[in-house]
Amino acid sequence: MGYNIDMRRVSIILIGYGNVGKAFLKLVHDKKGEIDRRFSLEPVVKAVLRRTGVCYSPHGILQPEIAEEAWWDGPALEEILEREGEGVLVECATSGRETGQPGLAYIQHALEKNWHVVTADKGPLIGRLCRLQGQARRCGVRLGISGATAAALPALDMALVSLAGTRIRSFTGILNGTSNYILSRMRGGLDYQSALEEARGRGIAEPDPSLDVEGWDTAFKVMLIASSVAARDFRLDEVGVQGISGLSAALLRETAEPGKSLKLIGGMEYLSDEDYRLEVKPQILRRDHPLFGVDGTEKGISFETDTLGRLTVIGGRSDPRGAAAALLKDILNIVWGTLPKVPPWS
Repeated sequence: MGYNIDMRRVSIILIGYGNVGKAFLKLVHDKKGEIDRRFSLEPVVKAVLRRTGVCYSPHGILQPEIAEEAWWDGPALEEILEREGEGVLVECATSGRETGQPGLAYIQHALEKNWHVVTADKGPLIGRLCRLQGQARRCGVRLGISGATAAALPALDMALVSLAGTRIRSFTGILNGTSNYILSRMRGGLDYQSALEEARGRGIAEPDPSLDVEGWDTAFKVMLIASSVAARDFRLDEVGVQGISGLSAALLRETAEPGKSLKLIGGMEYLSDEDYRLEVKPQILRRDHPLFGVDGTEKGISFETDTLGRLTVIGGRSDPRGAAAALLKDILNIVWGTLPKVPPWS
């Protein structure tokens, strides 16, 4: 199977049925008519796999409610891949960053069976992205990772398509909506703990928000964007990481001055072909910085290039529906052959 799927009906297998998986299934259902009308294709979710079992229908799981009510004793993933022949695996599991499992095994197996893959799961990609992209290229299929790199914010689209042919000298990003919301509320007068509890109450922060507030979620996204830009895999110990949970009183006092804003910034700086600086830390931005006004749960990323100057993109939903939309976007770009092709370095 080549880069394009030459068929009207696109078979989809969904792995992971948490908030993002459920949002994806509902989005495909809600957008069915629009996708048919605008793109002349029909994405059909044939199976949903979760830890408690498998829901499978060769005719498609047409309603999200079916998956909620169905018995979960369907065939294993390998059998479904063989039955359906070709399509797209949507991987929304929650995997460990050290082993990449269980998502890594799902992704590798699907690629080996010549299935395209799109994923919102960062764990399998950390330190392995270039190798997985190389495997996809050798198998003649594609790996889409927009859902794992700031989701609704089109960071990779900007880097790999809009800035093609440039040298990206650096990028700086606000890539975690939870931390940005907390810092925005602190700027409004709340202390850290009150802002965190408010974020929890609004469903913005997880019950355990450590990955967000300690900077690790931002670090993972920086690594994936940097790997795509620099054409190499980075190790986690190559990223300097500082979160927002232990902000100093002096830093907070300086932030209170007019024309300044405190943000959790993740970024990459090109030093040489063999040397890059990756870091995540709270930074005070002045009013003339393009990310100064990115408040609440919004995100943004700004690229400095050698030939096009500075370009910035801001916004994007910071919730499961936004992540689901990023997965659907990658599927459509794979089908139409517009997902950036993997270069031969991988």
